[in-house]
Amino acid sequence: MTQPTTPITGDPRLDTAAEAQSRAAPLRDWLMDARLRGLRAPELFGEFCTALRAAGLPMARVTLHMPQLHPLLLARTLHWDSDENTAIEIDREHGVELTAGYLNSPLRVVYEDGKVIRRKLEDPDCPLDYPILDDLRCEGFSDYLIEPLPFSTQRMNAISFASRAPGGFSDLDIATLRRTLPVFGAVIEIRHVYRTSAQLMETYLGHRSGQRVLSGTIKRGDGEVTNAVLWSCDLRDFTQLSETRPLPEVIDSLNAYFEIVGDAIEEQEGEILKFIGDGVLAIFPIVDDAPEIACYQALGAARRTLDELEKRNAIWAAQNKPALRCGIALHRGDVMYGNIGTRSRLDFTVIGPAVNLVSRIEPLSRDLDPPLVLSLAFVECSGLEARSLGTHALKGIADAQEVFTLAV
Repeated sequence: MTQPTTPITGDPRLDTAAEAQSRAAPLRDWLMDARLRGLRAPELFGEFCTALRAAGLPMARVTLHMPQLHPLLLARTLHWDSDENTAIEIDREHGVELTAGYLNSPLRVVYEDGKVIRRKLEDPDCPLDYPILDDLRCEGFSDYLIEPLPFSTQRMNAISFASRAPGGFSDLDIATLRRTLPVFGAVIEIRHVYRTSAQLMETYLGHRSGQRVLSGTIKRGDGEVTNAVLWSCDLRDFTQLSETRPLPEVIDSLNAYFEIVGDAIEEQEGEILKFIGDGVLAIFPIVDDAPEIACYQALGAARRTLDELEKRNAIWAAQNKPALRCGIALHRGDVMYGNIGTRSRLDFTVIGPAVNLVSRIEPLSRDLDPPLVLSLAFVECSGLEARSLGTHALKGIADAQEVFTLAV
């Protein structure tokens, strides 16, 4: 009859495993408590590194690398060192994956192959097969470890540890880390996913609209009536441009135009709600019952847009590229700000007669210099000195409307 196997007392492998389990337990408990505290990722990471040090792990430098789903960023790095005892956040833009710094780094190996890389830097025979290792040795580091940290989506992240302690990391240190990192990965993934969701909401809906959706304004019909300054702008002769120029050039020109408009609106605390072909619908919320401030913000954004477009046209002219012209309309009025659409496909936007009016008066800017048309409600609200363009009948608007432009 086969007898059950009895662990050998004093087996160093079993002793290390048991001690690592005991050492990791309070760290895992701390992480489970931290997940409910609503810490931002850098704060959570920094406190985790401090907790590891307090538990006796001799790290002096820790970095966490997380790929991003973001229009501007490829990845984000969180960096902690024991001297500062705080974490900083470093954005990595698209294209960094083509640089020598990344291609010759252990990070690339972890991302692509999921390998663990360990280098005992204080060993004279340690291979310095990545440039960063030589840098770390020169800075007095004795040990370096980088490991994969996969998320539940199988997206690969990486976390590295470096020590200055003589002898570097012990087997017990490594065993403790490996019993702790899965819980850390699960907790940091929650913060990462929330942040990614917020960024995507902001990218596709705008900052205010995205925050409203994330806070629960998600049912069809959810929203509120608000008084705001509305912006509508449109490119001139874009159809002709798109039919006579190569498509890549058209796309580049359109993106450059949208960037000029978007930067001007965001600088003045407005928000783009919708791109409609080559047009833009935006809103400048009225805050603290001060509509004149929203009017000045919208006017400032309009002036900057037209100025920047002229500068860009001068550059394009030197490159034998066609100029872009646009018209802008500004109006103040009540709008419904919220969700409209089908039961399963919604748009968070503004609707109402004020939206119709601002879009109808925009074409009247075509022959103006500057090409800026203002509604009577906007002029009265802003107190701006303006020149009347007369009264105009507008399609879909019951009453004829007096419109204005800048006096000078």
